[in-house]
Amino acid sequence: MTKYIRITEKIAGKLNAKEAYLFYCLALNADLVTYESNIKQETLAKEYGIKDTDQISDWLYKFQSCGLLTISKSNIKGKYGTFQRCRYKLDTEHYVFITEVLKDEPINRQLKGFLILLKCTCLNGTNSTLYSQNQLAKELGLSVGTISNYMKEAISKDYISKDEKGIHLLREDIFLKAKAKFRRIKPAKFKKLELNIIVD
Repeated sequence: MTKYIRITEKIAGKLNAKEAYLFYCLALNADLVTYESNIKQETLAKEYGIKDTDQISDWLYKFQSCGLLTISKSNIKGKYGTFQRCRYKLDTEHYVFITEVLKDEPINRQLKGFLILLKCTCLNGTNSTLYSQNQLAKELGLSVGTISNYMKEAISKDYISKDEKGIHLLREDIFLKAKAKFRRIKPAKFKKLELNIIVD
């Protein structure tokens, strides 16, 4: 069964492509209800694809400083003494859906991170953004040259397309479209609205 991951749109403009992919990896290893994770930094580094746990730690604390997660620590007694365990609580407010399929795609971490950031700029319930490349660079806090390079690679590998209407993510098995549908609940005098999320 495909795993659907919630990623807050707030990462756009706060994280670069490498950092965005790490945030996704952390979300993959979080509880899908509470979005809390006790993953060890060594394990997260391995899943991300590097050996430098200090870099992982630096990025995690950056996420916290950006308001994207909170880190809490507790002392755990083990067989060989007491050690400190970190718990990460991810912000999922104003989120998009991205599946676990992205993790195993044959592309580098930076391009995966760029695609995640691109999804966060898409119009609600779509895989399309109206931003031009220059506007996208400003929105994401990246250089126009960096955006251009990512765009060329993503287009050549059939992850996105570009036309006069904007930029479009093509892989709906990775980037889900979620539609919000409102319906009234009886009795009418309460005029209560129920929100259903429908995934195409």
